[in-house]
Amino acid sequence: MAANAKMLRGNTTVLAAYPEAFAHPTAPTAAELNDQFAYGTNEDAMVFNISCALTDDGYTYNLSDSETDETRTICQIGQVQNPTFQTYEVSLDGLRDRSVTDNGVFNLFFDLFKGVDRPYWIIVRQGGSNTKPFAIGQDIRMLGVNTDNPIDVVEDNSQVQFGARFKNTGELLWNYRLVA
Repeated sequence: MAANAKMLRGNTTVLAAYPEAFAHPTAPTAAELNDQFAYGTNEDAMVFNISCALTDDGYTYNLSDSETDETRTICQIGQVQNPTFQTYEVSLDGLRDRSVTDNGVFNLFFDLFKGVDRPYWIIVRQGGSNTKPFAIGQDIRMLGVNTDNPIDVVEDNSQVQFGARFKNTGELLWNYRLVA
């Protein structure tokens, strides 16, 4: 009998990376993904683990229906819909820190996404702790985005949150298995 294992929230890793973090963005390596920013020790890194800043219900990372073109040729009798671009949606809500000068993941999240038109790859790995190093054979998903105008997420009797919103670049790498 197969064991039923649950995929818990703590087993999701979410990274933001500058495009320059990868020699070949269509073939990232485990070493490139593991070269992550850390205050005081690795501040030149261009990959950021933002997993612990994100709220569970404010996290959207999905492929959506492809855009289509309805141009017909003279050989086609009926209506046509040819897929053109694969579309996707990414939005992330994160918690805000009480102190705007503390070195922590909440302020890192805010600092990364507070501007407009900054390019990033948003990378997700399912399985294993978000502090576990990336390894050959693991599957990741990468979506290319540019930052859009962020929003403040304010609700009654809840912590103040920051909403990062994004525009698609059309670049995606879905279910990519790390080979190096």
